[in-house]
Amino acid sequence: MSRPVGEAETRPPDLGIVQQDIDHALSRRVELPPRSVIDAGTDALVQHLLRFMDYDYGADDEEGGVAIRALYRIVDRNLDVPVRPSAGTDHRYAYTYWHTIANLVAAFRDLYCTAYGADQGTAT
Repeated sequence: MSRPVGEAETRPPDLGIVQQDIDHALSRRVELPPRSVIDAGTDALVQHLLRFMDYDYGADDEEGGVAIRALYRIVDRNLDVPVRPSAGTDHRYAYTYWHTIANLVAAFRDLYCTAYGADQGTAT
C-alpha cells in the first residue's frame, strides 16, 4: 500500500516526531483516551508507516528479505479498509488498532535506522 512513485517523500523522516507519536500511542493510561485522540494518533502513525514503506530496504538482495517482505504483507493487511476502524467501530477496537499500528511503525523505524544508519535517538 505504498504511495505512487511520484508522491514518495524524499526527505529523511524526523525520527523524534515518529518516536513521540509511537510513545503517545503506547503510553500507559488509566482509561481510554477520547476517540478523537485515538483517530488523530492513528492517522499520524499511518502517515509515518506509509513513508517508511517508501524506502528501499534491499528486500530482494539480502538474507533478511523474507522477513522484510513479511513485514510489508502484515502492514498491508492492517491498512486494508475492512480492518481499519471506522466511525462506527468499537472504541476499544480502535484503541487496539492504534497500538498495532504504533508497533508496526516501530518495526519500520528500526528497519530504517539499520538500513540507513540513522540514530534512533535523534531526529534526522
